[in-house]
This record gives sequence, C-alpha cells and structure tokens, in this order.
Amino acid sequence: MNHKKQLSIFGTEFPLAHGGSLQTFQLRYETYGTLNSDLSNVVLILHALTGWPAAHEWWHGLVGKGRLIDPEQYFIICPNFLGSCYGSTGPESINPSTGVPYRASFPTISTRDIAKANLQLLDQLGIAGVALGIGGSMGGMVLLEMAALDPNRFRAIIPIAVSGEHSAWRISFSSTIRNAITAADPSLADTDKLSAGLHLARQFATISYRCSQEFDSRFARHESEGIFEIENYLRHQGEKIVERFSPYSYLTLTKAMELYELRNAEAITCPSLIVGIASDILYQPAEIERFAARLPQGQYVTLDADHGHDSFLVDADTLAQIIEPFINSVIVESTLEEFTIA
Repeated sequence: MNHKKQLSIFGTEFPLAHGGSLQTFQLRYETYGTLNSDLSNVVLILHALTGWPAAHEWWHGLVGKGRLIDPEQYFIICPNFLGSCYGSTGPESINPSTGVPYRASFPTISTRDIAKANLQLLDQLGIAGVALGIGGSMGGMVLLEMAALDPNRFRAIIPIAVSGEHSAWRISFSSTIRNAITAADPSLADTDKLSAGLHLARQFATISYRCSQEFDSRFARHESEGIFEIENYLRHQGEKIVERFSPYSYLTLTKAMELYELRNAEAITCPSLIVGIASDILYQPAEIERFAARLPQGQYVTLDADHGHDSFLVDADTLAQIIEPFINSVIVESTLEEFTIA
C-alpha cells in the first residue's frame, strides 16, 4: 500500500506559545498511498496522547486497504507530535545547546505549537489543501487548532472525543496523573524512578479512559490467585506504557493538553463533524454537542459504544460506520448541502 516512514527537519528557530523556542526541530511521520496529480486526496490523521505515526497499527479498523480511509484512494499522512518520543523532537532529543538530551529541561509546549509544527510539515511537503483531517482526544485538539490557524487548508475535519478546552474536570485527572510521575522523583533526574511513577500514572489514566459499565461487565469481582482481575489489567496497562513511552514526554504532552483552550473556534469554517462518545466520562456527549454548535458548519453525532473515551480506538469499526456518510458527502461526493445525520 505504498507505506513510507519519513522525517522532516526544520532548521529555523521555532518560537513557543508559552515562552522560549526550539533552535531546530524535526517531525517523524508516515505516509500511505499515492498523492494524486491535483493534490486533492490528502487525509491527515492525528494520533492521541501516546500514539505514534503508524496509523494502520493503532487504527486498523479505520485505516488500510478496504477500510474507510483506504490508501488506494487517499494519500494519508500521520505525523508524530512535537514533544513525543517516536522520532519527533521531544524531551528525549538532543538539545543542540548542550549536546545532551533535554529531558526535564524541554520547554513547555502547547497544542497550538504542535499544530503550527504540523502546518509547517504540510508546507514543506507542498500540500496547500487537506481533503480530510481526523483525530481523537489530543489528536482532535491539535486538529482543531490547525483548522483555526489555517481554515482554508481543510475541506472537512472530524475531531473525536474533544471539545474546545481542557475543563477543570479533565485537569483534575491530568494533574493527578502527572503528580504520580513527579512524586516518584521530584528532581525529575532519575529516569527509572520516573518510569515507576509512569507505571502508576497510566493506571489512573486508564480508569478515566474507560467506564464503569465496561469494567463491571468485563471484570466484575473476579479474582486470579487472590488478586482482582481489574487490578491485573491496570497493572498490565502500566507495564505496557513503561516499555514504550518516555515519562518526560508524558509530562510534556499531558501539560500541553491541560493548557488547551481553543479561543477562536468560530474561525473554523470548513464542514466539521464532531463525534462524542456515549460512555465517555472525560468528554460527555452534551458538552461536545454544545461545542459543535459553535462551529459555523459544525454537526454532531454520538458514537454509541461501551469503552469510554477509548471507544474511538476500540470500536473503530462502529466509528467508521457513523462517519462514512459525512466523508462520502463532503469528500467523495462534495454535496454537504444534502448531508444529514439520522
């Protein structure tokens, strides 16, 4: 399916929204498919907090041959976020001023900084127009920031499980999660201790990403060797994140999410389908529906799934079914006026 792993390097100073700058930065990204002659078949996919550029691996219900976002039809781009640890510049990168990794000295970044970096990537690739932008959770935040910064860039967007700001409710989860990491080593110098903190932090986070209905039906009060199965599940989630993610990147990106506040949603003039999730305790459907009403061409639909905030990843097949009419209307058929959601 013409899948490529690529890297773009940007050599000019990159100022940051909350002060400071990066002397230089790079973005790792992956592409699928072939760009057509008039550059009109670009789909931009933006991953969630700990995601990576290989979209077909974590969104295989949506991306791939024969799927809704098919590389035989579209030219798909999935960049790794600035601040992450999958090849883009982040805390584990070498600070050119010191010759050693940034780690705790990596500057504060915002979702808008990440959006600006992604727009620079599109500029470098010569892509002035994106047929569809799609992303969930943090990916939805970055997508909305991109569309607000450059509304003429997108023909349509689908932000999922996200509204216009990180509320006090979400900050309460996020700050507690970050505190679990920093409490393990307040100096932020011992990577092993911070990884142990990340192990616990991810367990807290997983509780917020799922919902009580799923846990009750899936685990109930079942035990294995004297340990509740839900405890084993949460411990496993902690082990997995420690194996694949940097605690410094986790701190950097969760802080960026806390700072998220889309102040100019009205600037997003392209057709926008905003997806809420029935069982999401972080972004409840009513909040997302109110946010959708702020967008000039915003429409709202609910994903009826039982896996909480993570449903857009776990229930990707169902997600594809509810967003397909929108994609067909605004991208394939270009007849938004005729589009309605039942």
